[in-house]
Amino acid sequence: MSQALQAPGFAALAPGRAVETRMVGGRWQAVAWDLGTGRRRVVTDRPHGVDLSEIEPDGAHLWWFDADTSGEGRWRRQPFTDGGPVEALTGLPRGRAYGLAFDRAGSRAAVGIGVGGASHCYLGEPGGAGRLVGTAPGYLSLADLSPDGRLLALGGRPDGPDAVLLWPTDPPGSAPVRLPGGSGLRLWPIEFRPQDGPDPELLLIAELNEQYTVAIWRADRGLRPHPRLAFASEISVGWYGGARGVLVQQEQDGRSRLLAVDLDADWDGPREIPTPGGTIHDLSCAPDGTLHCLWSRTTVPPRPLLIPPGGLSADQVSPTVNSPHPGQRWTSGPAGPIHSFVSTPPGPGPWPTLFLVHGGPATHDRDSYDPSVGALVRHGYAVVRTNYRGSTGYGARWQREFGHRVGLAQLEDLAAVRAALVDEGVADPGRTGLCGFSWGGYLTLLGLGAQPQLWSLGMAAHPIADYPAVYRATTPALRVIDQELFGGTPQEVPERYRAASPLSYVQQVRSPVLLVVSEADERCPAEQVTRYAKELARLAVPHELFWTDGGHRSRLAADHDAVFAAMLRFAAHCWPTPPPP
Repeated sequence: MSQALQAPGFAALAPGRAVETRMVGGRWQAVAWDLGTGRRRVVTDRPHGVDLSEIEPDGAHLWWFDADTSGEGRWRRQPFTDGGPVEALTGLPRGRAYGLAFDRAGSRAAVGIGVGGASHCYLGEPGGAGRLVGTAPGYLSLADLSPDGRLLALGGRPDGPDAVLLWPTDPPGSAPVRLPGGSGLRLWPIEFRPQDGPDPELLLIAELNEQYTVAIWRADRGLRPHPRLAFASEISVGWYGGARGVLVQQEQDGRSRLLAVDLDADWDGPREIPTPGGTIHDLSCAPDGTLHCLWSRTTVPPRPLLIPPGGLSADQVSPTVNSPHPGQRWTSGPAGPIHSFVSTPPGPGPWPTLFLVHGGPATHDRDSYDPSVGALVRHGYAVVRTNYRGSTGYGARWQREFGHRVGLAQLEDLAAVRAALVDEGVADPGRTGLCGFSWGGYLTLLGLGAQPQLWSLGMAAHPIADYPAVYRATTPALRVIDQELFGGTPQEVPERYRAASPLSYVQQVRSPVLLVVSEADERCPAEQVTRYAKELARLAVPHELFWTDGGHRSRLAADHDAVFAAMLRFAAHCWPTPPPP
């Protein structure tokens, strides 16, 4: 069976059972995994695939989200061993999945559903009727349900008045406790400590004074950041190992590191868990303490990495774990050093060069395997992956301090890297282009118009072409991100949205453009891209519209293959190169 999309989810009370989301016949599907026998049973056969699946604590049933290409749907529940699906909680509206959690025994399940512009949270016995606990406008994600089933933890905008909501499940109509962000504080709720106790204990990440800190909340003590667990770049955390053990994964300069600590013990600092270097894309902890990681490195495709409670043996840890990243570059930029990964064909340059611009923007390129990079290099292109301002993994200041100059600050960084690579003889100055998906596609279109003298080719998949129009039509979760990026809505700061919109610069575009678009795209709707294409046609700019069926983030391998093949064809047409060997 082919690779997994995520680390497995384990049944807390049934150590031999887990659920995975794996590629099956070109589609992501939910798979029941019996660890004792090693048998995997494909549970779903959805035409558009499945990318969310969970398992109940006793391991008897699986849950999976049955969504269409727009991302809307319902949770389904079916037996681990055999049997068809039914509604997981009855009486719930169709909507977007905003989270799922179980109490410790699995007797109650909580579900977050996005309907319209509001978030709804329901509670009920698995397979039974769901009861509405609360509704709030905008986007709230369900982080967890306390072990006793009496308290929900939800997350809103990290620096907003509802950064964390702690919502009692009984009695009906109870008001939530609010943990606000703001004044330099940002909060993300993670999970309740799984062991039962007199007071639920919630694990959080707090950002304060440009440090990412592990924090704990209890009703009798309030919120307490842990001063000795502060990091300069982004972290993810989870309860691990003991009654109050915590596992930290830190992302820094394109690589992952793991650290463990017991909050109740005397210690000088967290204990690092050796890994083979590279990137841990996802991980989960089995009931026996084994960490199941989805791991890769630039030269190694994603694969499972098991770290037992005692750690990896010496021969399993790469001797190059602390060596420089392959092909990494640090470039002087207007706001500080810019980190990039550069891959080139054999022989001397310069080469036609494509910048693969990552999306997000709150993510980053890293020391991990990307098959598209290898394919482009084999076709004669140099490939550049740059972690511009807004990227994670380089600290809070790098991620946010660009004065709400959305898009324009990022283009300054890309231009600085391009200039350095031209000077080094890597990039052919007459054949440098931009290519990206989603927010990377947005930066591609913005660069073609705002910096027409730099880029001679652009390929944008599911992009933002008209920022104000996308804000009005996109999902509530993405509006929260945009409000933070711009410091307000298009009504509040219209000049910032206009300055950041590719449509504002379309008359300056001179280079050929490939636009990948889908009628089912709920995040970057097709209408605003087709309007942009009509402007290109009016201006006689060479361009192509390539249509797909899978929505913004297709769960079908065939859709991704078709898009990449179209990009290879388009680039070869615009930049003829000698055929690959």
